Amino acid sequence: MTALPAPARRPHRALRPIPAAQGTVAGCSAAQAEDGAEAGGSGVARPLAVDRRGAVRLARLPWGLPTGSGELRVRGAVPADLPAVARMHGRCSADTLLQRYLRGGRPPALPALDELLRSPLVVVVQTPGGEVVAMAGGSRPAAVPGRAAEPTWVTQLGLVVEDGWQQLGIGRRLAGHLAASAQLLGSKELVADVVSQGLPRRVLDGIGPTRATQHRSGWRIRTRLDVSVVGRLGSVDGVLAG
Repeated sequence: MTALPAPARRPHRALRPIPAAQGTVAGCSAAQAEDGAEAGGSGVARPLAVDRRGAVRLARLPWGLPTGSGELRVRGAVPADLPAVARMHGRCSADTLLQRYLRGGRPPALPALDELLRSPLVVVVQTPGGEVVAMAGGSRPAAVPGRAAEPTWVTQLGLVVEDGWQQLGIGRRLAGHLAASAQLLGSKELVADVVSQGLPRRVLDGIGPTRATQHRSGWRIRTRLDVSVVGRLGSVDGVLAG
């Protein structure tokens, strides 16, 4: 009997990891593999379906955010947003600014806001008339006096919603969007520095289990990220802007 020919080998189709040579964004770097061992992992970076450039592009795509007061538009921030962002901070109460910036209830100086708007993982929320009413961003965690630096796979969430637009689910949706963006970039944990736990912790509880640690300036709240949070990415959550 003539033996049947062996079937041709199919090419291996593994998901592509983030190329280490492309640097770091929101806590993703070549050192991620080493830090994975600290987190209880295998020490190998989790494969991702998109590379760094693709993940940042997804994070900055515009999307619609419906509220009881009409639909808002979320998009990647640009330097030209500075006047509108400055006006938004001027309309925020001292309590709102204190919870976000820990600076005695004062808004950041214009140069600091300008630098923030140039970060790749910063989004703004606009009304149909073009006014900015909220913004959120992901970055490397700020240093805390007396504590070791966070691992490279941790992303810090910064979130501010103008007082008149609070309690409409805006903060929750923005936090979910930034969590998904950070996860696509290889982050495993999202942290937020706040004066009091209250609302910020409830926002992060919607993403995953949270825990809080107290430090000299307030609280650091953290939640673990996994692939389930990718569905919270605004631009793929059934609310694509036209």
